Amino acid sequence: MSRITLKHSRRTMMLALVILLSLCLLPTKSHAEADNESLNSSIAWDSLSPQQQETLGSIKDRWNSLPPERQQRLSKGANKWANMEPEQREQVKERLNRFKNLSPEEKSEVKENMRKFKNLPPEERKALRERWKNMSPDQRKEFRERIKNMKPEERKQLREQMREKRMQMKRERRERKEN
Repeated sequence: MSRITLKHSRRTMMLALVILLSLCLLPTKSHAEADNESLNSSIAWDSLSPQQQETLGSIKDRWNSLPPERQQRLSKGANKWANMEPEQREQVKERLNRFKNLSPEEKSEVKENMRKFKNLPPEERKALRERWKNMSPDQRKEFRERIKNMKPEERKQLREQMREKRMQMKRERRERKEN
């Protein structure tokens, strides 16, 4: 595989990873409101369910030194993990392994894209999540392939189109608020 193809493949995987992680990991507004109320309180290890303790067992020794908000996120993540179908768990494991194998630069790019997604207005994040959820597995695969096969100029053009669409949505929201 050529370096360019490999680089495009990694970028495609990073984009897909960002989208999938953001869909799975970012809370909805109602969850975020509930989180704010409990972020300041630590969670005792013994108060975790047996399933949570099993999932988080590798960090048991460090648990009490973690900030309360990190404990909250890990606790919720362990709950999500417990409620996933085995196939979903395997997909998450695969994505995390791919992430672990990225270069530091690529990991930084993924994290930056996650921050950008997180900073989008809640309506836009929700719309993107819904759009992704409503795609069939074939449509998702096609989307990944399309991004993977794009030339850098085409990706840049797509980003610009997306930026324009966001700006248009912001203008429309402002207009609705004014009326």
